[in-house]
Amino acid sequence: MWQESEHYTPPANVRKMTKDLAFFPAWYAEKGDYVFVDEETLNPFLSQLPVTIQPVALPLTRKEIKEKASLLPPMEVCPWGMSRPVIYLFNQLKQKYGLPLNIPPWKDEYTWLINRRTAAGCLTDIQRQLPEMTFPTAPVFFSETEEIETYLHRHTGSFVLKTPYSSSGRGLLWLEGNRLNDNDRRRIKRILQKQKTLSLERVLDKELDFALEFYSDGKGNIRYEGISLFNTNSRGAYQGNKLQAQSALRERLSACVGEEEPNNIRQAVAHALSHTFGIRHTGYIGVDMLVYKENESFRIHPCVEINLRYTMGMAAIRIFENYFDKNATGLLHILYEKETGRAYEQHRRMEKTYPPIHENGKLQKGYLSLCPVTEDTNYIAYILAT
Repeated sequence: MWQESEHYTPPANVRKMTKDLAFFPAWYAEKGDYVFVDEETLNPFLSQLPVTIQPVALPLTRKEIKEKASLLPPMEVCPWGMSRPVIYLFNQLKQKYGLPLNIPPWKDEYTWLINRRTAAGCLTDIQRQLPEMTFPTAPVFFSETEEIETYLHRHTGSFVLKTPYSSSGRGLLWLEGNRLNDNDRRRIKRILQKQKTLSLERVLDKELDFALEFYSDGKGNIRYEGISLFNTNSRGAYQGNKLQAQSALRERLSACVGEEEPNNIRQAVAHALSHTFGIRHTGYIGVDMLVYKENESFRIHPCVEINLRYTMGMAAIRIFENYFDKNATGLLHILYEKETGRAYEQHRRMEKTYPPIHENGKLQKGYLSLCPVTEDTNYIAYILAT
């Protein structure tokens, strides 16, 4: 999102992920929506889905746009996340085919809205609203390697460095002890040359990853959408979202910290988001949080990072509401296999081992891929119900 050029070309793995998972938004979209895809394997994929479990959104390929442009209704463009290249793509489609698209404009302020400094400012705002609660110290920001080394020399504990524009566990540099090794210095130097700053945070004794999902109407109003629980590995990388009823997810959180704290934090976060994002952004906002242990007590970190986009957590909420039996539980996961053919083998194995069981249009048990999977696929988005 932070790239300055509309002609920015993402790395090959990101382009491949975009291609493999292009149909994924159809599962959280609403009835009557269109999902833009450039995919020839959709028809076989859709025909293999259970008859009663079908996404309500309609795929729209470049070929169909060319043939049906004059027949399509006015449409609001709602990208997964705002970026100059995405806006440029839809402007090209609009101009080339005369599509009746309402495309949100790029705002330069997005660049600082998604910076970790903004999330740190919201954390400070939340702390100010809830002085009776104990929260972690806000991140410290540095622009020189020597500054980082000086800080580490004066403090004890374990620390993690984070790039200013990253999410989902990417852009993290875990430090061993309070000294930098040569590899750390080289990586820090490269990051600072490109992104100018790094933030430093103390590593917490994490118990649970979760997020609160919100929607901003662009007029200062922030609407709470729900809670999402997700899994990460030991290095903080995203591994999947829990699919379960909202009541059960809240119970999992309250088992650690009670009911009052999360409710107070939800209100404080909504207020902080309204102040910072309320009239600057229209769309979904996901605030990643965590439960950590300190002095034999569980506490909440209320603002690890802010995602100014439709998140996997928001997708998990919608997918459970639309396609899951209310008593079922499951996982929403993105699988990546680097070697060609491995993802397809895994997909076929999961289909055979966990055949879907469904009733009245709701998944009760089993595996379901959310996008076409071929021998050329590297990324699979799937749900597994238990």
